[in-house]
Amino acid sequence: MFKTIYIRFAVMLGFILSSSVFADDHVHVIEWNGEAGQIESVIQGDTLAEGTQAHEIYELQANKVYLQLTEINVNSHLTIVGQEVAEGEHPATIQPMSGADGLSGFTGWPNGNFQVYGDNATLHIKNVLMNGVSFDQTFNLGGCIAARGDKNKIIIEDAIVYGYVTFCVSTFGPSTDFHFLNSIVDGFTNGPGGQYFGGLVWGGGSWMGTYDSLEIRNSTIHNVIGEAIVIFETCDWGVIDHNTFANIVMSAVWYRGQNNVRVTNNLFYNTKAHAQSTYDISGWGVWHPGGQGKFSLMPAYNSSYWMSLEQVGGVGGQWVDMSNRNIRYENNAWYDSQELTDFMTNTAPWSWEVSTVSIDTSVSPPETTTTVTTQHDTMLALEAQSKWTDDSTTKTIGQMTGVTESGNVHAGDDLGMNLDPMYITTQLARTLDFRDNLTSDTPPFDTQWWLYEADGSHTSYQYPTHLDMSYSATSAAATASSTGGPVGDPRWMGVDPSTLGNGNEVIANEFTLKQNYPNPFNPTTDIAFTLEQSSNVNLTIFNVLGQKVKVLANDNKVAGTHTLRWNGLDEMGASVPTGLYFYTLTSGEKSITKKMALMK
Repeated sequence: MFKTIYIRFAVMLGFILSSSVFADDHVHVIEWNGEAGQIESVIQGDTLAEGTQAHEIYELQANKVYLQLTEINVNSHLTIVGQEVAEGEHPATIQPMSGADGLSGFTGWPNGNFQVYGDNATLHIKNVLMNGVSFDQTFNLGGCIAARGDKNKIIIEDAIVYGYVTFCVSTFGPSTDFHFLNSIVDGFTNGPGGQYFGGLVWGGGSWMGTYDSLEIRNSTIHNVIGEAIVIFETCDWGVIDHNTFANIVMSAVWYRGQNNVRVTNNLFYNTKAHAQSTYDISGWGVWHPGGQGKFSLMPAYNSSYWMSLEQVGGVGGQWVDMSNRNIRYENNAWYDSQELTDFMTNTAPWSWEVSTVSIDTSVSPPETTTTVTTQHDTMLALEAQSKWTDDSTTKTIGQMTGVTESGNVHAGDDLGMNLDPMYITTQLARTLDFRDNLTSDTPPFDTQWWLYEADGSHTSYQYPTHLDMSYSATSAAATASSTGGPVGDPRWMGVDPSTLGNGNEVIANEFTLKQNYPNPFNPTTDIAFTLEQSSNVNLTIFNVLGQKVKVLANDNKVAGTHTLRWNGLDEMGASVPTGLYFYTLTSGEKSITKKMALMK
């Protein structure tokens, strides 16, 4: 159980901060002076001529709240570390504040504490409480971090991220690395600004970026109005391991496209609790007929929202290779409380009116007719939602190569999670408010703040956390993990996360082919592929007639990821015209084809 969340563990994947790093010439201590805007003023003013940070680490004082007036733009490398927390203190906190004019100075969408614009930049946050609720109670930040450059790395460890409207981290860049370790996410879309987008991470698709690597490990994600983890498109390497998901109103993990991700050893407590089954808000295809389970996969275009395969792969769309997903759900456990079961059973189905306006222009003057119809949703029993995938996906999962599950169990009635009933009651009230306001998608909501701090405050996070998400050692969840121990965030059970793995699992197909970037492109585009072992490969460009345009590779490549660039020229060195092209990666009897568009 947590006495403090800041137990220090070795940082995975080479992000270890050795004692030498903390030498005086590498560290700039930002001594708190109580002035709003201090943190961004110091950091953005402490740069070298070429724009890089003058120091490797910026250290924040424990038990202080650093008020932020505007976002911090990261163009190189930035590490922010909070000092160790003494008994009775709270972690160093970064919190937004309105300016002297009473207006927020945070810009863009989603607005946030950090905007990572640089290429090959790194943002590392450690031992810090990131509070998205403004100190003056006037707004919530949209997100904590937005990665907008190429090949950027985001690391959050031993941290609390609380009270944001939409995402903890969102990526708009083509190849972001994100690592979330030994941390807590709490209260997303908890305030007046948010409704259904909340979650730890979003990324992918034509309007957002992709993840080269995604690691979410040994963390607790709870009280989220929305999906906890959303991956729209590709992920070259991903591990979601030993996390506790609690009170997630929609699915805990939602995939749309092809991914190389393993979801293992997690505990899902009261997730997917809004009972939504048929409504497709704004044509997003987020909810499929038949309802969703703990995990959700976009099925093979059987939703009315999704276009045909050809259209999806065309200009402005995305190519989703359903045969190359490599998604694995292994050794997870789930449990739904009696309070949630009663809520789902006794709450009346949801109905709403939809107005359709038609105009007859064949007469003069034109006649307008308004038709009002009543739409009905269903309240699915939890038993119908307890499977790992939604109904529509279940029908096709047998044909979806690379989507597998094994070892997933119900935690059992003796789970005995040590949460007081008010915690669950508060979540259910917020869930009902979410459902009742979903059609409008606009504030105000009946429940303006998700108030579950024991001190009744929504502007500060109670520390140490008063929550206890440990559970009975006799539950099936106590031995369900791949290690034979407890599932979920191991620190609740008194387990040292460092004993559970080093984070170096290889999650890859024998070979994978990424979507080219940019797409559409002019004049060049990059095509990346990954090999599990050395092999002879051929990468060739074809036009829509099936004619060979350009051979980019036809030789032996070593195991690993390779990136090749096409400059829009054919084999004769002539520029090819605007249009749709195909690129095919072949190795032996295996072949993958994707589409791309050249626009001049």
